[in-house]
Amino acid sequence: MGDVQPLGHLASVNEPENMQAEAALLGAILTNGRRALPMVEEYLRAEHFYEPLNGVIYAAALRMHMAGVEPNVILIRNEIGDSEVLMGRDVAEYLGQIMMATVGILNAGDYGRAIFDAWTRRQLRNHCIDVARLCLTPGGQTGEDLVEQMEAGLLDIAQNMRESLPNVTISEAIREAIACGQENLLRGSALAGLSWGYPAMDRMTGGLLDEALYVIGARPAMGKTAWALGVAMRVAANGQRVLFWSGEMAARQIGARAGAAYAGLSTLSVFAGRRYDIPEDIETGLRVPLEGWQWQDLQAGEKAAEAVSLELDVRSGLTVAGLRSRARRMKRSKRGLGLIVLDYVGLMHGSDAARRRGRYEEMTEISAGLKSLAKELGIPIIALAQLNREVEKREDKRPTEADLRDSGGLEQDADLVAFLYRDHYYLKKEASGDGLQRRDKETAEQFANRCSEFQFRLQESVGKAQILIRKNRHGGTGSVRMRFDDDSTWFRDECEDPRSPAWVCRDGAA
Repeated sequence: MGDVQPLGHLASVNEPENMQAEAALLGAILTNGRRALPMVEEYLRAEHFYEPLNGVIYAAALRMHMAGVEPNVILIRNEIGDSEVLMGRDVAEYLGQIMMATVGILNAGDYGRAIFDAWTRRQLRNHCIDVARLCLTPGGQTGEDLVEQMEAGLLDIAQNMRESLPNVTISEAIREAIACGQENLLRGSALAGLSWGYPAMDRMTGGLLDEALYVIGARPAMGKTAWALGVAMRVAANGQRVLFWSGEMAARQIGARAGAAYAGLSTLSVFAGRRYDIPEDIETGLRVPLEGWQWQDLQAGEKAAEAVSLELDVRSGLTVAGLRSRARRMKRSKRGLGLIVLDYVGLMHGSDAARRRGRYEEMTEISAGLKSLAKELGIPIIALAQLNREVEKREDKRPTEADLRDSGGLEQDADLVAFLYRDHYYLKKEASGDGLQRRDKETAEQFANRCSEFQFRLQESVGKAQILIRKNRHGGTGSVRMRFDDDSTWFRDECEDPRSPAWVCRDGAA
């Protein structure tokens, strides 16, 4: 028995095309381009034509139309000249044949859609053949890689299929906005979107709005992962399904943080099974094992998390296409998808082409892709960003929008830009180093006063944090005060009882 070649027949099948529609549309354009082209110019491009020469003719006619010139046979013939796509054909004769095929301009829109449909089918056919070949390549990509590649290609085709959205009148836009407000009022919600889980953030922003991109920047050790996990847990505990992507932590490490926060323990205590809230045993040098009640608190956290619809994605080198593929599946499912949190965007990968152009261009592509995804899914996306080292060189280390300038288009694409800041981190770092040094021409009394003020600031800053909102398209800017527990690495609202559960499920079960 000879080798089976399952792709041979498929590859030899004629590609989908609609030459009659192509000729009919071009004939309509050459007859009355001013009426025919507006019916198709919004979505139809030259590459959608099966016959390359037809695409060249369409592109030439479209250029003339955009310049305010009525396309005709003579102008098109002169425009094409001796183009390679003619392949020895006489352009005048070819255009004459097209004119003979003209059946009127009233159905120009239908012809355009038929051409576009045939192009879509060709794209599907070719993509399926490409993936099928990869499936048969010995030692090639994994099945999971191929599934993602298949989905990514289908998503690209689907995006190209979407015709431009029709114009919306301002009255319709106002009506839609009012309806949204009335719906929130009927639901008893005081917010315009999802709750952050932190009342102070809700008051400042009105909640997490659909289709919005939120960029939260911070330097390392500020606690951006802990803060983002807190938001994700609380949004999920309030009944929303949340996707949390981590580019640098394993799932069990994220789980340890959530469990430790619930039990009021250090993350190290979860992994070691020992207490880090008290010193080591003097005789053995070991830390005391966790008490029975502490194990019970951890298990209670595990039980409480069963009611929280938070799913972790820990794939490394995530692309926007890979994220979109998974997020769209989740959104289409019965449980839906309410929020995406990305930790952090600097660990995502752009396309090969963008990567070759440099990191700035790669980040710009990723940023635009995230904003597009938020609009497509109709949900908010929170993207964490790591700030550059320039922050550390300033006396005032509170971040500004300028510290995001190395992050491509993040600042421009974001609906809200905020920064996580803990003064205590920098003060403690300064105190643990060489300490305060006496300045030139500073008297002993002045130095003593400065040291006293420093100690006061250091004590006052313990357990305090700020969310510095620098840009907000839908509201004001300002500072949101929060509390931070260094041991359990967990953020709380400033008015929140530090002994309260790390999260509370919507049905009241902690």
